[in-house]
Amino acid sequence: MKLSAFLRLVFVCVVAFAAAGLVRAQGARERMEQRLPALDALRARGVVGENNQGFVEVRSGGDDAAAKLVAAENEDRTTVYGNIAKKYNTTPDEVGRRRARKIAENANPGVWLQAPDGSWYQKK
Repeated sequence: MKLSAFLRLVFVCVVAFAAAGLVRAQGARERMEQRLPALDALRARGVVGENNQGFVEVRSGGDDAAAKLVAAENEDRTTVYGNIAKKYNTTPDEVGRRRARKIAENANPGVWLQAPDGSWYQKK
């Protein structure tokens, strides 16, 4: 009887932690959507670029506000990549690299992107 109650408790904890992860991921996605116009403006000005790991980097002309925006974006991307990795039994690093390729494909002309070899270029 005690073991059964323990197993139920473990199950409830696992479900609760999984639900908490989904809530964090949903919150991250919502914040990322809200942040998108500001990031697009920084990308258009060449202040930030998309690196080959699926994260945003300040390139030139960035101020404290740009740095804070980039840090918040990358924190949320880390959360989302981690949840995707768990779902597909892979690593967050692999999710980030795959996302970087998609970002590069869909980027507007003029956006700074990092190639797989680490060099930076502007999309034509």
